[in-house]
Amino acid sequence: MSESGRARHDSSRTTDPAPGSPDAAGPAADAEETAAPQPSVWARIGHDLLHPGIGQLVVAVILCLSTFAVVSQIRSRAEDDPFSGMRRADLVTMLDNLSTSSRQLDSELAELRDTQRELQSGADSQQAARKQAASRLSQLQVLLGTVPVQGPGITLVIKDPDAKVTSDMLLDAVEELRDAGAEAICLNGRVRVVASTWFASGADSVLASGTPISRPITIQAIGDPHSLEEGARFRGGLVSQVESAQSGATVQITQKQQIRIDAVAASAPMSNATPVR
Repeated sequence: MSESGRARHDSSRTTDPAPGSPDAAGPAADAEETAAPQPSVWARIGHDLLHPGIGQLVVAVILCLSTFAVVSQIRSRAEDDPFSGMRRADLVTMLDNLSTSSRQLDSELAELRDTQRELQSGADSQQAARKQAASRLSQLQVLLGTVPVQGPGITLVIKDPDAKVTSDMLLDAVEELRDAGAEAICLNGRVRVVASTWFASGADSVLASGTPISRPITIQAIGDPHSLEEGARFRGGLVSQVESAQSGATVQITQKQQIRIDAVAASAPMSNATPVR
């Protein structure tokens, strides 16, 4: 055989791998790796949930804290809202009272602006000043209770057979009527209620500035009749307290277009101040 033929024969023999060599096992190993089952998506998710990373833990803690803060804020706002548990009728009544007060304040503001223009005009400034002073004096006399008054208002008659109406309840009634716009208040036609009036419990009756208030108790209040009655019937107000199961009393309210209060309060003499002449 020639040299070239022997070389070709040797080269053909070396190109075929041996049965046990690594080269012969390569294609079979690749096929086995390709055929091996891969983990599913749900398996990977379950593995991540059971073995969370640090970043996932941080995100979870932040979400929990944010949710807790939002829920706490919502509950806090619901608890702090004083009107959340009120009935619709009570809210409507409150809105009507606020509207009435707003109209009264607007009217007073318009009157004060007119007075300011009259005083600043210079034409009849002295006459306007005297008129304003007289009007102010009349208002102060009404507030001090030193003059009889008349006007529209309401009359409340509290029937208390068991004598359960206390001095505190009567004081609350007076304050609620004042908040509703009462300009003058009188008890049983005898006691004119003013800023210095005090209430206390006596042996058999309630005392108003030392005067016994016999039962049934009659309260006269001058002001807007509708606003005064709504203020008295407001939930948690005078009627609710007096007609509760603990007191067993009743309240009768009558609106009147003309009420006259003749009772006056004694003016206290000034001990230190004297008018300047």
